[in-house]
Amino acid sequence: MSSKRPQINETTYHTHIFSRLVLSCYKIIKQMKLLLLFIFTFSIFETPTIEKDRDRWKPYYSDTKPQKNAENWFLPFDVSDRKKISNIKVISIFGDHRDSYYKGHIHTAIDINPVKPTTKLIPVYAMANGVVCSVHLGENQKTVVVRHTLKDGKTIFTSYKHLKEVYVSNGQQVDQKTKLARLFTKDESKKYGGDYHHLHLEIRIKFDDYGCASWLTFNNTQLNDRFYNPQVFLKQYVK
Repeated sequence: MSSKRPQINETTYHTHIFSRLVLSCYKIIKQMKLLLLFIFTFSIFETPTIEKDRDRWKPYYSDTKPQKNAENWFLPFDVSDRKKISNIKVISIFGDHRDSYYKGHIHTAIDINPVKPTTKLIPVYAMANGVVCSVHLGENQKTVVVRHTLKDGKTIFTSYKHLKEVYVSNGQQVDQKTKLARLFTKDESKKYGGDYHHLHLEIRIKFDDYGCASWLTFNNTQLNDRFYNPQVFLKQYVK
């Protein structure tokens, strides 16, 4: 007794093939969505590096040389004696690890204020002859960077952050009498939910990062490659 295979309707066969094709496409699309979601999430939460971030800050930099050497250095505040280091108080030291902004980054500056402010609105002055080479960031992070040439021909930079108002612009030649900016008052600082009524003062060996190393320095190699300890610098030069 012979058995016959059931005849499959051609339309039914093509419908079956089409259904399987649609299901396969759906699975591929689903996998692609998951992959794209992973890539997107990784790109958001990946900590940027100095090398990846520096190019977006380059437009704020002006490659202008100072007209005069920086031979005489002063404190950046209007205090009774700008050569007396005891006229400033250090709030935060150089080189400690921070959890703010990017967790684990190293503090590349000292945070300072005058011991006895002469006015409620505290002005910030250039520390020596130089030229403004960058004005970047905004809000509570506004920053002015001054390029200096030392007596031996070496180039260094002083960076002044947490400025409420800025009075200079790129390419402007400055000296110790030039008022660069003013600090936040305590009340103005409250708007940002932090203590920004101080000067974040950096002394930089170089400025090849165009500013982003201030918040993207994560190890001592990076720190020592671009920054001096400001307290050591002040003791050596402000006298």
